[in-house]
Amino acid sequence: MKEEIEKAFIEKFGSGNFITITTPARANLIGEHIDYQGGYVLPIGVDRFIFTCGRERKDRSVKLFSFNYNQHFETTVDEIEYQKEYHWANYILGVLAEFKKMGYNLPGMEIAIGGNIPVGSGLSSSAAVEVSIAVLFQKIAGIEIEPIEVIKLARRAENEFVGVACGIMDQFSIYLSKKDNALLLNCKTLDYKYVPLRMGSHKFLLVDTKKERSLSSSVYNERVRSVNEAVNIIKKYEDIEFLTDVKDIHSYRDKLPYETYKRALHIFEENHRVLESVQSLEKGDIDGFGELMYLSHESLKDLYEVSCEELDFIVGFSKNFKEVKGARLTGAGMGGCCLVLLETSFIPYFISELASLYQNAFGKKPGAYDIQPVDGALYQNF
Repeated sequence: MKEEIEKAFIEKFGSGNFITITTPARANLIGEHIDYQGGYVLPIGVDRFIFTCGRERKDRSVKLFSFNYNQHFETTVDEIEYQKEYHWANYILGVLAEFKKMGYNLPGMEIAIGGNIPVGSGLSSSAAVEVSIAVLFQKIAGIEIEPIEVIKLARRAENEFVGVACGIMDQFSIYLSKKDNALLLNCKTLDYKYVPLRMGSHKFLLVDTKKERSLSSSVYNERVRSVNEAVNIIKKYEDIEFLTDVKDIHSYRDKLPYETYKRALHIFEENHRVLESVQSLEKGDIDGFGELMYLSHESLKDLYEVSCEELDFIVGFSKNFKEVKGARLTGAGMGGCCLVLLETSFIPYFISELASLYQNAFGKKPGAYDIQPVDGALYQNF
């Protein structure tokens, strides 16, 4: 697909030298909805990509082309504003706006962008776009910014320009993931380490519900508000910054509203599950890790309430087979993808059987992609 984006760039903007940036998707193995509460997460870079082609212009025009949407958008470096009609452009413009705030002199640019990360799948295509633009600008400007600063900048673009209250995991893993490793990230301190994935005869499969995630951003922002409410209440009793700092969440059962307590309980327990998962992976205990995946999904379904009928169907189906070790929603939820850990040889049968039953239940076939952990944008492009 990279060649298609490069060809489109030449067709839209003409021949001549340009830069191509490769940025992976991400899947979170475990640790969902806790990055914005300073928790531990365990993502991987995934071999689905955003490809961004770009170069500097001599004038102050910013000309954008989306391959996937087949849309053009044009503005100038002096008029970088939120676009209601061109939502895809905001992930690009937001990053450029952040560089501008930091005092960098923005040149005119022409950029073509596209990829094979399914939009709305929960694989963080938006963060991949943000990171790709941050890398592209560094290349065009001939600068190299510290990785943590690039990650923070890309996150600010989504928080402040696009208006989604995401944590830092997506941008972090997309930039710094490593082939054949998971990345254990402490979202409070930003300390991280790589955890080798010794998968043996097992693989991760992403199953795409193909469900429109139209409510995901509103539900996501509501969950963020709910856990912030829990933090503010608990601060009266404990010196904490995040729910993951709480010594024992169970002691606050009667002090928090019922729904708020459920959200807080998920975050507390999920944080511990991530650390248990790392221990399982380091021991090569695939069964133990798979069981923690199932527990994570149940918590996201019952306590955090961000699952949906389609995701629950896939997880329930997975539990019928000893060849499947674990399954859980990955991403924000309310649709998107389910991550399944299973024996490699069982994948064709699993996909075939699931597709038939899913079609009967929901009137459409799910997508299915077996995935490889790949290098992040830093290692792909520098």
